[in-house]
Amino acid sequence: MARLIALAGLPGVGKSSIARCLAGRSGAIWLRIDSMDQAIWASGTAPGDLFDWSYRAAQAIAADNLALGQDIVADCVNDCHAARDGWEAAARRAAAEIIWLEIVCSDPVEHRRRIETRSSDVAGLKPPDWPAVEARAYDDWNRGRFVIDTAHRSLEACVDEAFVRLSR
Repeated sequence: MARLIALAGLPGVGKSSIARCLAGRSGAIWLRIDSMDQAIWASGTAPGDLFDWSYRAAQAIAADNLALGQDIVADCVNDCHAARDGWEAAARRAAAEIIWLEIVCSDPVEHRRRIETRSSDVAGLKPPDWPAVEARAYDDWNRGRFVIDTAHRSLEACVDEAFVRLSR
């Protein structure tokens, strides 16, 4: 059975770094919303707020590939119930398993430092600043998930923990 490994968490907590490693080590397809958003914005015709466009496109691509037996790593904030429900529906359509990994950085000083010192590896993408991250709405969880705290931990340790959680 194919697996949809859906990551969630605020910007700057380490989602994309973990997702990249998970996909690389497991052979899963990595769907990165930041890359999709920037590609749409680069057209020059898209509005500044893409609403749920990229999520819906990624969920459709995920369902298609899950139906082929491919594992997917979905790398996005998934800050609201509607976004999370969309991934659940994509997994159901493909009769795939879904596993949620919420990535957090429990140290607000460390989290802010990451936001203020990072650059994007997606050409043209401007990451949000600290006030935008602080102001972002983030719905409580109403489904099971594994939480991985990246505060003061190496990427390797976080990825190893994710693999342990995924093997249960």
